[in-house]
Amino acid sequence: MDVLSGCFCHRSMWLVYNEGMWLLSPAFFAYGLRRVLDGTRISAFYDWTGRYPKEWAKSEGKPRFWVHAVSVGEVVAASSIVAALKRKFTNSWLLVTTVTETGIQTAKQRIPNADAFAFLPFDINPFPKWAMERVKPDALILTETELWGNLMHEAKNFGAKVVLINGRISDATFARSQTPLGKKVYSWLLSHLDICLMRSKLDAERILKMGIEPKRVKVTGDVKLDQPQVGLSESIKASLQSELGLFSETLLFIAGSTHEGEEEAVLKAYQILSKQFPNLRLMIAPRHLERTERVVEIIKSFGLTPVRRSMCVGKPLRQKEVIVLDTIGELGKLYGLAAIAFIGGSLIPRGGHNIMEPVLHGVPVIFGPHIDNFRPHAELVLNEKIGFQVRDEKGLAQVAQKLLASESLRKTIAWQSEHLLSLHRGAAEQVVQSIAELII
Repeated sequence: MDVLSGCFCHRSMWLVYNEGMWLLSPAFFAYGLRRVLDGTRISAFYDWTGRYPKEWAKSEGKPRFWVHAVSVGEVVAASSIVAALKRKFTNSWLLVTTVTETGIQTAKQRIPNADAFAFLPFDINPFPKWAMERVKPDALILTETELWGNLMHEAKNFGAKVVLINGRISDATFARSQTPLGKKVYSWLLSHLDICLMRSKLDAERILKMGIEPKRVKVTGDVKLDQPQVGLSESIKASLQSELGLFSETLLFIAGSTHEGEEEAVLKAYQILSKQFPNLRLMIAPRHLERTERVVEIIKSFGLTPVRRSMCVGKPLRQKEVIVLDTIGELGKLYGLAAIAFIGGSLIPRGGHNIMEPVLHGVPVIFGPHIDNFRPHAELVLNEKIGFQVRDEKGLAQVAQKLLASESLRKTIAWQSEHLLSLHRGAAEQVVQSIAELII
């Protein structure tokens, strides 16, 4: 009787979910239209409506994987998984989907061994069904918290295993899941998952409290930490410095993934710091490229001169000039030039962004109080004293001053960063082994 009751409940939630998606469909298509007007290729509508190329279905007989990573940070996490999958299943066919144009471009750079790239279809039937007819994956692999009800439902209908990798349950998601309606919704969503491979013990404890069976939950570690310390070769570093108009003795301060209200704080800190460090230069990388013009105007309002990265031609960068990163997929690499880095989305309540990207280069990372989306990472870097949390621009300037004043401290942090990363290697292989056990 309990089984029948559960099936009825899940069927009811599927109907409610679909009604909700159809009510939201005008917003989905308005979003798509706005994206196209902002420069996204018009053929993206084929992806969003699940009309992937028919040729994709012709590689049947090979193991087939569909990996979804919502945007840049998740693409970075997925890159090590894809590499490990390709090593394990050498003749496999693999699709990577994302939600953003930046995510697509980053995926093509970071995951060159994938067979296809596309935008995720809107989660409105029949679009996920049409997509599944073309892809027919053996496993649908979702990163972090990307639980799309219709996509997972259709994957199960087509016989695919559904896997959550690097599972992350934020404070906000967990709070929603504990409301009366949230319990029903998440019970239905989680029922589609064959296994949840969580990044930490805390995330595993939370997803268990959300109602999933313990046998379907495993802690495999954080694949974002399963990366070699990147570093830049001396030749690449010299080439990038030359392009940007920097010198070997330049101290570069990179503010990455910034949002409205954060550039002002960074610029105030920079004006304080530049008085003490005449060889300090600043680069601001807005989280959303469509804000580039806005960031340019903010820089001008401080009496400084904005220089777009795309227009850098090697002219020496003066102290009153600030680079605005207006290119796709470069930020992760450019952290390798930095003396210090600030991660945006953290001085304002956005939950933060990937604080590990600078750490991969051994660069000290500074972030604000709003870091809910990356709390385990924040705790790691704070405990290892390679990351620093501040409340406002005053705190940002104080911490930055301490780091810029001591080259020996920065070298110590670089060594500690490598040590931290070495402790977390092997997560990707554990994830792939768990996937292999499901489909073989």
